[in-house]
Amino acid sequence: MFEHDSIAYIHEDKLVKYLLAVPYWRQWMFGHHGIPSDPIYRDMVSLNTVPGGLPRQGDIDVLLCGPGRFEEAVAYQVKRVKVSLAQLQAKTPGKLRGIQKGVQQANDLAALGFWKVYLYIFALIDARELNLLGDDRIHFNEINHKIELAINSSLQTLQSRVGVFTVELVQTTDSHPMTFDRSHGHLRRPGAPVTQRYELTKWVSEQLKAPA
Repeated sequence: MFEHDSIAYIHEDKLVKYLLAVPYWRQWMFGHHGIPSDPIYRDMVSLNTVPGGLPRQGDIDVLLCGPGRFEEAVAYQVKRVKVSLAQLQAKTPGKLRGIQKGVQQANDLAALGFWKVYLYIFALIDARELNLLGDDRIHFNEINHKIELAINSSLQTLQSRVGVFTVELVQTTDSHPMTFDRSHGHLRRPGAPVTQRYELTKWVSEQLKAPA
């Protein structure tokens, strides 16, 4: 039916790599007040050797800091909500439970003591069958309302110092999903800084000095 793939099926890892690789999107995503404008960064940084207790499973989706400012590391956890054509028609967004998992993972990063921690929630919506200027707008708004309710419910258990950025990326035409026909980002709250421990700072420097 369509020539190009659906935006709804872009994996989080692939999405993060793309956003980091394109200067415009990198600045748009990570250029908030208090975040270095010229950071050094890596994606998918394993937590297996992080200090602060037993080896942990999983990874940090993005770890960055200003050049030489390893004591001011910003750790990002990324989660996506996907809305395929079928899910749009059924008014049932997918991966809503993943938001709560993202909250738990962001809380873990805050507990480890990174200078700042952020949770990014992406809504990836395939709206190629909808006329967003016509009657289908009500349908589209209903989907967004369900996503918003799920986000607000999950954020109730998020540590207060964790920053939150929500993003809506919409595919409205049969074009490559990474063209992002429509995009909207909202910084709900900035991450609050804490003093980072020496052991963690040393670990951050080892990760960011290593080849990506």
